[in-house]
Amino acid sequence: MIEMNLLSDNSEVVSYNFSDFPVRAKHALLSDYPSMAAANHWHEDWEFTLVLEGKMCYSVNGKTYELQEGQAIFVNSENMHYGFSSDGSDCSFIYILLHPHLLSTIERIKDNYILPICKDASHPFIILAKEIPWQNKIIELLKNIYDLCNEEQYGFELQLMSLFYSLCYSLHHNMKNNISTYESIENKKLEAMHSMIGYIQKNYHKKITLNQIATAGNVCRSSCCDIFQLILQKTPISYLTEYRLEKSIELLKDPSLSITEIALQCGFNGSSYFTEIFHKKIGYTPVQYRKRKLMI
Repeated sequence: MIEMNLLSDNSEVVSYNFSDFPVRAKHALLSDYPSMAAANHWHEDWEFTLVLEGKMCYSVNGKTYELQEGQAIFVNSENMHYGFSSDGSDCSFIYILLHPHLLSTIERIKDNYILPICKDASHPFIILAKEIPWQNKIIELLKNIYDLCNEEQYGFELQLMSLFYSLCYSLHHNMKNNISTYESIENKKLEAMHSMIGYIQKNYHKKITLNQIATAGNVCRSSCCDIFQLILQKTPISYLTEYRLEKSIELLKDPSLSITEIALQCGFNGSSYFTEIFHKKIGYTPVQYRKRKLMI
């Protein structure tokens, strides 16, 4: 069974491109995700998403913003986020995750530059546009980082570190000179959301009730539904179903697993219901989706 690994604080343990180098750089389509929406998640890593084609709605801590083609977004450490399509249109994008610890081996740099970025609550995110010179520089850095990670030519690690420090300098210099107008959601609601999302991601393969989700966030059923609606614009059960589907897509890549095995491992009662929900949300049956992906 493939499960999302979570730390004790319910943040995601990120799967990197390299086991000994905490960087993740991947290309994806929104159509790769159930209902064309990634699962809401959070982690210590800095995350950058660059829209290559189309557009994307992007939620950070319950507030939604639209990213146009050519724009990017930086999401700071420990902020809940996910991308999705609001109108069914697809989007091609790259996303890069960089753990700030990678740049923190020298205490002076860590204390003066890295931690001030991570702890800057006034900048949970920054939308980056190519029309603004310093932001366009970061966008170009992201493209170079993606290419280096996926080409893996000799010495690419050293080149990456150089780009990471340039990126960090640009972020720090411009964040400290910029006053954010970001309006945050009440901290208690975000804390409850962290706990409830973490509970779902740890237990999605089991039978889960609304009461259990609410209890994980130390709130009543009504407040649980209100918080999900406020932050994700969906019900807790809808989020659970979509998360199960996202996990099932990962398992469909393994041809040794039957559709029934995948359904049960992802928390569905059986293959019939799983197939019905999968077709409704993805547009293909699990068998059709598996054949389609294996042919690519």
